[in-house]
Amino acid sequence: MPSVQIRSSPVTVTDLKQRVIACLNRLSDRDTLSLAAAELESIALNLSPETFSLFINCLQNTDSSAKSPVRKHCVSLLSVLSRSHGDSLAPHLSKMVTTILRRLRDPDSSVRAACTAASVDMTTSITGSPFSTLSGPLIETLIHDCDPNAQIGAAVCLAAAIDAAEEPDVEQLQKALPKIGKLLKSEGFKAKPELLGAIGSVIGAVGGRNSDKAVLDWLLPNVLEFLSSDDWHARKAAAEAMARVAMAEQELAPLYKKACVGIMESRRFDKVKLVRETMNRTLSLWKQLEGDDSTEISESSSSSKSASSGSSATSRQRSNTLKGKDKNIKAPISSKLNDVEEKRNHSTLGAKRVLFPAKPKPKPRDAQSSDEENLEARSSSSQRKNAEELSLIRNQISLIEKQQSNLFDLFQRLMESSQNGMQSLERRVRGLETNLSVISTDLIVTRTITQQNGGNHKRNACLQN
Repeated sequence: MPSVQIRSSPVTVTDLKQRVIACLNRLSDRDTLSLAAAELESIALNLSPETFSLFINCLQNTDSSAKSPVRKHCVSLLSVLSRSHGDSLAPHLSKMVTTILRRLRDPDSSVRAACTAASVDMTTSITGSPFSTLSGPLIETLIHDCDPNAQIGAAVCLAAAIDAAEEPDVEQLQKALPKIGKLLKSEGFKAKPELLGAIGSVIGAVGGRNSDKAVLDWLLPNVLEFLSSDDWHARKAAAEAMARVAMAEQELAPLYKKACVGIMESRRFDKVKLVRETMNRTLSLWKQLEGDDSTEISESSSSSKSASSGSSATSRQRSNTLKGKDKNIKAPISSKLNDVEEKRNHSTLGAKRVLFPAKPKPKPRDAQSSDEENLEARSSSSQRKNAEELSLIRNQISLIEKQQSNLFDLFQRLMESSQNGMQSLERRVRGLETNLSVISTDLIVTRTITQQNGGNHKRNACLQN
């Protein structure tokens, strides 16, 4: 009896391995694809814990030169395993993650989409292992892999896993955020839109728990810079990331409200409709935040990469000096105080002339009120100009949209007329074929009758002789 048991177990494992490999090979043929896929799913559903490792090894060892349906289905089977067996797969989660990492370089986007779905299924179904078992390798791949397809796949998988996780590893994500954010400035990292999506997911998971203002101080200007990118996918992803910041950072986001709203206001009329809609939703979220900002974000740093760091540092020092000396100075007078500071070596009378110019014996309050009135007039005129420009932009956008809809209608009519022409041509061809068949039949009948008549004439001639 013991010898029989020893023989039966290896035979069963071997048969299972051969069956799985045979099914994987049949995935390459279109005629047997559906049957092989159904059989593999049936095998995955009925696996025992002792055969998990064997089945995963077969999926992992599939050659990368195999056809796209084979590569895609090998990843999709990980989703089937996760949903059907759950925490029983916890000891094998690292091997499953390795299988996904091998497919992230795949040039076929459908294979990478299967990797994303598998990452979500493993996150939601296999909760017995820590979240870092899945997120850690994805973060390492995102940071160190130079292949563009791997960068896209790692960023999308990481974002999907974080969004699907009930309890992501906040401490791990908080430590990884500065490293991931530095990739925005890296020329070797090509998948910037997908990276912005991953950054938004990390901020959404970390926000409100151990948030760090120093991180947002350098991260937000880098994200805002992509609002003026040439790639509309990057502009849309940046707007979505800013929406994540507004929703997650309830305590720190109001510090940046004024600067961020000002920059997004200038970008709200994007030429791409999806970007416009996303930007307006994000802008409304930021406007709903309570409180004024005390942190300055220069718009030039988000729209131009060639700004001088020395001049920005000097301007910050000057503004900090003014704030420390007198916090109650109003905004219309603060610009003139800068001129006064540059002429400190002059007399008090010269300083007064700078502050209150150009009127015979003016009173300080009168000068201040006149300055305020002038500034208010200038601001109102600039607001009117901005309103006029915005209305022109809106009219141009509506005109472009109408032209696009007209072109689309024209294209539809052209397609319909083309289809009608093709149908009439097909009817004419079928009519010609029918006429040809009739003519050929008539010719055959005529030829047969002629031959029969010729034979009868010969018989009659012979009989007469």
